[in-house]
Amino acid sequence: MIDQIVQDILSCGWSYQQNVVDKFTLKSLAPLFETEFLPAQVGSSMQRQRNVEIRGDWTKWLDPQDPPREIHALVVLLEHLKQEFNQRFYLGLKDVEFHLAKYPAGSFYKKHSDRFETDSSRSVTFIFYLHQEWNPSFGGELVLYNKKNEILKEILPEPGSMVIFLSEDFPHEVKICSAERRSFTGWIHTKILT
Repeated sequence: MIDQIVQDILSCGWSYQQNVVDKFTLKSLAPLFETEFLPAQVGSSMQRQRNVEIRGDWTKWLDPQDPPREIHALVVLLEHLKQEFNQRFYLGLKDVEFHLAKYPAGSFYKKHSDRFETDSSRSVTFIFYLHQEWNPSFGGELVLYNKKNEILKEILPEPGSMVIFLSEDFPHEVKICSAERRSFTGWIHTKILT
């Protein structure tokens, strides 16, 4: 799978992989989403604020030095990808940050870029979809755009699948969903965060 992801990044800058997380693991992860989450905010550093007209998800930030044991395998996969990207693409990736996210029914996230104007260290974006079931009628697609504002791909958040892409190159949005959409999401940075 890592080789396929590397080839996809090389050819088009993004990769979508199905069945990365099996059904048993998805079930074991469910209790993590029953803990306390906070309303997601927009903006960077001191200018962060809640704006439900832009995004309606809830997040729980995790400590990369001490992540929940249930996501250990995903953290190991991210470390392997970081090493592989550095060897193949010379990205200078150094650190990872991540959170759990849940989108209640009726929520969305308008088109945005993961890179801040004041901080360009977010280099690689990753999303693992952790809900146990998903019907296409639920919506919640991830829409990837190119820099010309053209839609490149609409990706249904299939349970256990993952998307990874170069943060700078792909503005994206989450379409409105009609069921709770769950994910493990974050970035690989070119700077040390801690």
